[in-house]
Amino acid sequence: MDKKCCHSPLSEAAAKDILTENGLNRTKGKIKILQEISRSHKPLSVVEIHSRMKESCDVSTIFRTLTQFKEKHLIQEVNLDEGFFRYEMNHASDGHHNPHHHHHVRCRSCGDIKNIEHCDLAPFEKAIAKLGFKDMEHRLEFSGICSKCR
Repeated sequence: MDKKCCHSPLSEAAAKDILTENGLNRTKGKIKILQEISRSHKPLSVVEIHSRMKESCDVSTIFRTLTQFKEKHLIQEVNLDEGFFRYEMNHASDGHHNPHHHHHVRCRSCGDIKNIEHCDLAPFEKAIAKLGFKDMEHRLEFSGICSKCR
């Protein structure tokens, strides 16, 4: 359930290449933010990114950078109903779009987050296609109490 197949840390060179390919300036801050997100096996909040960067970048810079990354589809927002967004890579370590799709489950007690690697929504997609919709997207996130907190 918590495979790490789509979470590969980016090297500095790979991060620079991704930024260049997407027309973004290769600043130290952007490189470090992209690397921090790629190193994580769970989606990160702005506060978590900031603390991992040892305060080498201010929070407003992180927000601006994340907005640029979202616009270029390098990262995706994850809403786990916590009152803030988290962010995770939308690209593989080689810089190409990562077709891997997964969901998350968050413990309502300790806040731990795990990836759910299997997503079989074929019956829903068929029903929605019969209604005439194409290019479907979905978001599905779960919460519960983990085994450590029970």
